[in-house]
Amino acid sequence: MELSEIKRMRKKSGMSQTELARRAGVSQAHIAKIESGKVDPRFSTVDRIMQCLKEEKDPCSRYMTDNIFGVQDSDTVSRAARLMGEEGVSQLVVFRKEAIVGLLTEDDLLRFKGDPRATPAEDIMNDPPPTVSKNASADTVREMLLEFPAVVVVDRERAIGILTKSDLIKLE
Repeated sequence: MELSEIKRMRKKSGMSQTELARRAGVSQAHIAKIESGKVDPRFSTVDRIMQCLKEEKDPCSRYMTDNIFGVQDSDTVSRAARLMGEEGVSQLVVFRKEAIVGLLTEDDLLRFKGDPRATPAEDIMNDPPPTVSKNASADTVREMLLEFPAVVVVDRERAIGILTKSDLIKLE
């Protein structure tokens, strides 16, 4: 890809240099220099710009569930199971304070053979789910959900919602 493609893609998306700069975390002047070929940007900068240009005008945040059900890593397996049942969800995000540290699913609970009242959630949780920007496209999330049971939506590194397969199936 040539850097001249950035300007064409930006215009096609209807985005101004200022808006692209804000989304990509660079200055508008830097975008102008990249588009004119006056500067050779770092790969990470080009990658962020391309991600912003690929985002849909219909962001995934429109379809997310903004109530994230979760437990703290020190909460018991019993509490996690009770919360899943009460809320009718098939997975819970596991937090350490506000940081996402894992995911606990119904399958994890079914496989568990210990004492649920004495075992912390962190002992049976999976790796944390992937995260996406609130502006990520539904197509991007759809691809991720083929590999993971849930995707957490973040805004400035703070979890603001969750998307599961059932959220995107509702769109069909």
